[in-house]
Amino acid sequence: MNMIRRLRRNFILIASAAVVLLVCIVLVTVNATNYKRTMSDINSDLQYITAHGGMLPKKAAPTESGWFGGNERENNRDEFSYQTRYLTVLADKDGNVKDINMKNTASFTKEEAVQYAQTSVSTGQDEGVFEKSGAVYAYLISVDGEDNHFIVIMDCTREFAALHSLWRYSCVLGLACIIAYAVLIAVLSKWIIQPFEANMENQKRFITNAGHELKTPIAIISANAEAIELINGKSQWTDSILKQVRRQTELINALVTMSRIEEYGRDESRKSEIDLTETVGAVAESFKTVAKEQGKTVRADIEEHVKLVTDRHAFHELTNILIDNAVKYCDDGGTVLVSLKGKRRRRNKFTLTVANDYKEGKGQDYSRFFERFYRGDESHNSSKSGFGIGLAMAAEFVEAMKGDIKVSWRNGVIYFTVTG
Repeated sequence: MNMIRRLRRNFILIASAAVVLLVCIVLVTVNATNYKRTMSDINSDLQYITAHGGMLPKKAAPTESGWFGGNERENNRDEFSYQTRYLTVLADKDGNVKDINMKNTASFTKEEAVQYAQTSVSTGQDEGVFEKSGAVYAYLISVDGEDNHFIVIMDCTREFAALHSLWRYSCVLGLACIIAYAVLIAVLSKWIIQPFEANMENQKRFITNAGHELKTPIAIISANAEAIELINGKSQWTDSILKQVRRQTELINALVTMSRIEEYGRDESRKSEIDLTETVGAVAESFKTVAKEQGKTVRADIEEHVKLVTDRHAFHELTNILIDNAVKYCDDGGTVLVSLKGKRRRRNKFTLTVANDYKEGKGQDYSRFFERFYRGDESHNSSKSGFGIGLAMAAEFVEAMKGDIKVSWRNGVIYFTVTG
């Protein structure tokens, strides 16, 4: 079922989108929390080194706890001073270097240490991060009472490498979870919507059976009304009865047809190559007299030799619905234009356009035109006969034929365009 397929597809998309959103929130939260904790640890180390004048006792480490409990460095007190690679520079307020301590790093020359220290001071920020030769360094600047700048530059390559690794692995894991969930939902969705599918099938059977059951009493009513006319002559009562009989018959036929539309696209035995030029031309010609009686005009611009492999009855009904709708809602004295174009170099491709004058079309909600029983502006349509299911049937015919139908309005003209 086309509706069932749409429902299943929408269910999969919505469920997958919800999981994608949830996974993204979790990934961002975990990585942001880890980043904040890492930067807090780095800042604690820099402050600790600064507080000890650039020296680290062998058995000492920051004692602040991280967001998730104890600090990992507390478990390595004996190795902390050996694991931490850093340098310190002491400079006066004019930038003249007073002292450099490079005992705990081999990544900088003396000139580079001075250069990076001066660059850090020139940024105007007390702390920050920079890269050098693929390594990542953090710095902290403190100022004493004599305006001397004490700069600590510490190697944080391991910490940032861990951050990047967590980000990469969490993204891969998140993507794997999304794919696995999407596959699972795709498999389970068929089972989940089975009750709805069964309900739809029951509705279709009910409509078909009820339609056949109602046709008999309606036919009897029609025959009796016609018999009364033969005996007593025509009257407003028999005219009203016959008019309602015809209207109800049309409604029943439309509902039964709508319940069976999917068969037109699914049953390959019903398909054959048909001449769209002949079909569209014949339908357009049949409406010219009706339109003329209403003071309207039907014009046709139909390309020759346009062919399509499809169900003949389905395409005939589609064309009939669109032209009937155009004639019915065309402005008084207006024109209905029926256009058929084949796509050159592409077999079984066509564009059918049915347009009519419709000055009151501005501001209409065209997104709802293909909904069942939707009739737009009731004040405008109150004088028009119909049930609001014609365009819905047209849309389902097009979908059964794996085509596309669109509606648009511009310059006082409404266009219904079918492509296939």
